[in-house]
Amino acid sequence: MCNFVTPEQIEQAAKQRGIGMVAVCREAGVSFSTYSRWRARKCEPTLGVYRRLLVAVGIVEGVQPGSVA
Repeated sequence: MCNFVTPEQIEQAAKQRGIGMVAVCREAGVSFSTYSRWRARKCEPTLGVYRRLLVAVGIVEGVQPGSVA
């Protein structure tokens, strides 16, 4: 069984960093409306979107969006 990080956990991590979800989405290159649909369980994020959100809030390490690897 896979344990995925929930939108609520992503929001908690953002709060701990002192940033709002609009800023997190911007940093991850994800529209806030896309994130909102996922949070409302109206869609599922792609793995790329999911990973970029996790990187943006510091849950996983990775190359930040927009940077050169």
